[in-house]
Amino acid sequence: MFPFVELFTSPLGVGILILMLLIEWQSLVQIKWQPLFRSLGDAAAASAISSIVIALLSQLLLGLENPLFVIVAAFAVAVLVEGFVFMLIRKRKAAASYMAALVANAVSFIFLLIFYLSFLAM
Repeated sequence: MFPFVELFTSPLGVGILILMLLIEWQSLVQIKWQPLFRSLGDAAAASAISSIVIALLSQLLLGLENPLFVIVAAFAVAVLVEGFVFMLIRKRKAAASYMAALVANAVSFIFLLIFYLSFLAM
């Protein structure tokens, strides 16, 4: 099994998480969620909270044997949590909040998936 915990607690993993945050920020700016720096605050808050929830659920998620299932399950949890956070932060409708979370996480998790698949190619 791919060592997710060791990767994301290493300096490389922290860099990946920061890069994923920046990708989410840019995707929120592109869909005109909020102006530039408000989108950064929203992305940072939502990503921090979803990272905490994913860390709390890590034993359950890592119980899935296939690493691709782990990534898909983490994606689903991130979309659910971040959509709820966006809804609370900006007082928008659920559809708009969850659509923003879906777009932002789709872009960042595609990056994570490419990163993971590049390890398999080695």
